Amino acid sequence: MSTSFFSVVRRVARLFVPLLGVAALLPALAAAPAGTVIGNQAAATYSDGSAVVRTVTSNTVVTTVQQVAAVSVVASGTKTISIGGQVYYPHTLTNSGNGTDSFALSATNGGGFTFAATLFYADANGDGVPDNNVPITSTGQLAAGQAFRFVVAGIVPGTAVAGASNTMTTTATSGFTPGTTGSVVDQTTITAQAVINATQALDVTSGPSPSVGSRTLTLTFTNTGNTTATNLTLTELIPAGMTYVAGSARWSGSGATVLTDADAADGQGGIVYDHNVTAANRVTAVIASVPPGGSGTLSFQVTVNAGLPAGAHAATAATASFSYHDGATTVPASNTNTVQYVVLGAAVVSMTGATVTSAPQGGVVNFTNTITNNGNATDTFDLSTLTSTFPAGTTFQFFQADGVTPIVDHNGNGIPDTGPVPAGGAVNIVVRAILPPDAAGGPYGVVAKATSSADPTKSASAPNTLTAITASTVDLTNNGSGAGAPGYGPGPEAVAVSTATVASGGTARITLVVANGGSVADSFALRASTDATFATTTLPSGWTVVFRDASGAVLDNTGVINSGANKAIYADVTVPAGASAGATQLYFRAQSATTGAGDTLHNAVAVGTVRSLALTPNNTAQLTPGGTTVYTHMLTNTGNVSEADGVLSTGSLGVTDSAPGFTSVIYWDKNNDGVLDAGDPVITDLSQLVGGTNGANTTPGLAPGKSARLFVKTSAPAGATSGATNITTLSAALAGVNGGAAAPMAATATDTSTVIVSQVTLFKTQALDAGCDGTADTAFSPVAITSGAAPGGCIRYEITATNVGPVAVTSLVVSDATPAYTTYSATVPASATAGTVTAPAGGGRGTLQTSVATLAPGASVVLRFGVRIDP
Repeated sequence: MSTSFFSVVRRVARLFVPLLGVAALLPALAAAPAGTVIGNQAAATYSDGSAVVRTVTSNTVVTTVQQVAAVSVVASGTKTISIGGQVYYPHTLTNSGNGTDSFALSATNGGGFTFAATLFYADANGDGVPDNNVPITSTGQLAAGQAFRFVVAGIVPGTAVAGASNTMTTTATSGFTPGTTGSVVDQTTITAQAVINATQALDVTSGPSPSVGSRTLTLTFTNTGNTTATNLTLTELIPAGMTYVAGSARWSGSGATVLTDADAADGQGGIVYDHNVTAANRVTAVIASVPPGGSGTLSFQVTVNAGLPAGAHAATAATASFSYHDGATTVPASNTNTVQYVVLGAAVVSMTGATVTSAPQGGVVNFTNTITNNGNATDTFDLSTLTSTFPAGTTFQFFQADGVTPIVDHNGNGIPDTGPVPAGGAVNIVVRAILPPDAAGGPYGVVAKATSSADPTKSASAPNTLTAITASTVDLTNNGSGAGAPGYGPGPEAVAVSTATVASGGTARITLVVANGGSVADSFALRASTDATFATTTLPSGWTVVFRDASGAVLDNTGVINSGANKAIYADVTVPAGASAGATQLYFRAQSATTGAGDTLHNAVAVGTVRSLALTPNNTAQLTPGGTTVYTHMLTNTGNVSEADGVLSTGSLGVTDSAPGFTSVIYWDKNNDGVLDAGDPVITDLSQLVGGTNGANTTPGLAPGKSARLFVKTSAPAGATSGATNITTLSAALAGVNGGAAAPMAATATDTSTVIVSQVTLFKTQALDAGCDGTADTAFSPVAITSGAAPGGCIRYEITATNVGPVAVTSLVVSDATPAYTTYSATVPASATAGTVTAPAGGGRGTLQTSVATLAPGASVVLRFGVRIDP
C-alpha cells in the first residue's frame, strides 16, 4: 500500500514517455507534474476618450510546481513451499509521485521461521519469473507514474519445519524523500506435501488498440513439493478490454492438440478445459495430476479490443488463480502474477476554423476555432499560423475561448498552446487578427495549426476567412453635413458647389465640414489644389490656403474625429495683390493617412503690397518618457515681396516649451527630402535659408510664395509622467520696413506632445497559499514562484488596472482565467476593489472578471482570486 494520497488521485498526463530501464508500464501521472510551469497573464478592455475600444495585457507571472514523492507496491501474496526451497513473489511498484524518483528495495521477515536470504530480481516482462540471476537493490530512475515489476525471492532454510509460517514485508523507499515509503506483505507456509507455483506471461506486452493479430497468454506451473498434486485448477477471467480467441487453447501434456472450449466435463487426456461454460467469460482448466518436479504450460489467445485509452489499466491486465490438492488437503486458491498489456498512445487531432463576414479597417477580427483530441491520450497542442493572405501589417494572436485571456505556453517550449486536452475532449480557442488601417477588400484567409506535443508529426489545420474589410468613408461639404449640404456625397463634383468672392490682396474664408463615416475614430489630412486629381498640389502664383479650426489654430489635419461625428474647418484663401479678375476653380481634399479614405470638394474663388508669413500646421503627437518626436512645419512667404534677405528685412525663428524639462530644436530641411537627417542644419535666422533645394532658394530669405520645410525636434525628460503635456510654440518674426509696409505679426504654430505609456496599465502579482486557506503566505510579487508550490496547494493572484491617462476610461473589463493544471479556489471568493465580479464555481475552470463602468484618471482597480494546483 502507499503512504501518500497521490496513490488515490491520479490521471494520465504523459502517455508517450518511453519505458525506462526495466520498467514495464507507461505512467498514470499525478495531474500537476513536477517542474510544470503554470503561466498566467491577465487582460483588460476599455473605451478610451475617443470611444475606441482598446485591449491591454498584463505582465506574465509563473509558478513552478514542486516535486512530491509517493510510491505504491502491490500485490500481497500467500504461498506454500518445501523445506529448503525458494519462493518467489512478483510485485509491481509504481512511482505515484509527480516527478522522477528512484526507490531502494528492502525486506524484513520473521515468524515461525526466517528466510536464509531475501533477494530482489527485475521482471521486465511481468511474467513473474526473474529476468536473470543478478540481484538488484533499487529500481533505478522512474518517471512520474511509471511502474517497475520485480520479484522477491525468499530462500527457506533447511531447519524449517512443516507448518511453520513466515511473514515478509517488502519496502520501497523514495530517493527523493527518504521518509516516503510503500510496502507489501507476503505470507509463506512450510509444507511436506505438494507445492504448486504458477506464473503467467504475455507474448507481447504493449501495442496498439486494437492489437495487430492475437496475443498469447501462457500459464506455467511447477510442482516443487514432495508429493503429487492433484486436481490443479487454473482459472482466468478474461479482462474487459480483451476477447478470447475460440479454439486457441493448448496444453503441454497434449502438445499441438486443440483443447475444446465448450464442454466443462470432457476429459482430454488428463485435462478438462472450457471457456465461458463453468463461469462467464472465464477460462477454467483442471489438470488431473502433477508429480513432484513436474511442470507444464497452458496457453490460449486473446485479441485486444479497439477504442481503449492509452496506458496500463485494468481493461488489459490479466490475473490467473490456481488451487490444488497437495496430498493431504486442498490448498486455497492463490493468484499468479498479473500480466499487463500497455496500450500505446496515438496522437490524432482535428481542427475547425471560422468565417467572419466583415470587419472595419484597422479593426479586430476574432475567429473561434475548435481543436478536438481524437487520440487515446491526454495531449497538449501547440498553436501557430501558417499561410495568410491578409494584408501586410496584420498581426495574429491566440486567446482562450473567452476572447480576452491570452493563451500562454504551458509545456515549456516557448510556443503558445492549449494546455492538456483529454482524449476525446475539445477546446475552443480564438485566433485574433488585428487589421492594418489602410487595407480594404477581401476575402482574406489565414490557416491556423494545432500540433501535438506528444507526437509533433501529428497536426491539424483549419482555414479562417474574413469575407471583406469594409472601407472607411469621409464626406467633405460646405457649411454643414449630411444630405442637402453643398458637396454631399463622393466628389469631386463637376461644377463648383460654392463660390467665394475676395478682393485683390484679400482673404476669403470658406467653411468646410469633415464627416467621419467610418466605424472607428480617424483623422484626416487637409489639402487644397487647382488639380482635381491631386496628382499635384498646385495653387495659382501667389495664392495661399491656410486651414484653421474654430479657435483659429493653423492646422493641416483635422485631428481625431469619432465615428459618425464631424468637425468644421476653415480654409482661409489669400490671393495676391494684382490678382486677375475671374473665377479660379479650387479643390479641397480630406484624406485619412491610415485608411486612405478621402473625399474631394469642388469650390471656386472669384477675384497691392502685402507682407505676410504663414507657419503651418499645428501638430499633436505622443512620446515616451525620455523619448523624442519630430514635428514638420511649412514656413511660407504669403506676401508679395521677398523677406528676410538681410537687406530689405530681417527674420528670426524661435521656439518655446511650456512644460519643465522639455526641450526643442529647429532644423531646416535643406535637402528637401522630408526627413530630418545629418545634412539638415539647426536654424534660428531666416537669412540662413539659402543654397538648399527646398523652394530653390538661391538668395537668402524667402521670395514671395516660396516655402521652407522646418523640423522641430522635441525631447521629453526621462522622468516625465504618463499624461504629461507640453506645448511647443514655433514662431517666425519679421522686422524692418519693406516696400513701405511695416512688419506683420509673427507667424506661429504649436506642437502638443503628450507622454504616454498606455492609457490603462495592468500589473499582475502572485503569492503562494500552500494551505489553500485563502490567505497569502508571502508578499505579492511578479517574481516567479520556484519553491513551495506543491500539487494540492494554492496560488493567490492580484491584478491591478490603473488609468494612467489624462481622461477617464469607460466600460473597463479586467479579465483573467484559471491557468492549466489549476482550478478556481473559492475558499476566499474572488473580489475586486471596484466593479462587478464574475467567477466560475469553486473547483471549476474558466474566466474571472471585474467590470467597471468608469475609471477616473489616476484611479486603480484590483482583482483578487486564488487557484488550486491539481493534486
